[in-house]
Amino acid sequence: MKENVYRTYTCSELREEHVGEEIKLAGWVETIRDLGGVLFIDLRDQYGITQVVVSGNEEKVDFASKIPTESTISVSRKS
Repeated sequence: MKENVYRTYTCSELREEHVGEEIKLAGWVETIRDLGGVLFIDLRDQYGITQVVVSGNEEKVDFASKIPTESTISVSRKS
């Protein structure tokens, strides 16, 4: 898949060798689980599912907890 403004990888491409890189993913929110201030979002695209973890920043956790399932989102992680 070619890199674009919304993603650098698909949900099936991430591997251990990508640790430390800037990562952007895009897809649909399948499920969100809240474990007391730590959110686990299952993000899916046509290639697979990646679990996204949101924690440590109360404002971001609160924002992410209100995302409806089946919403389309783009997420990023910078080193």
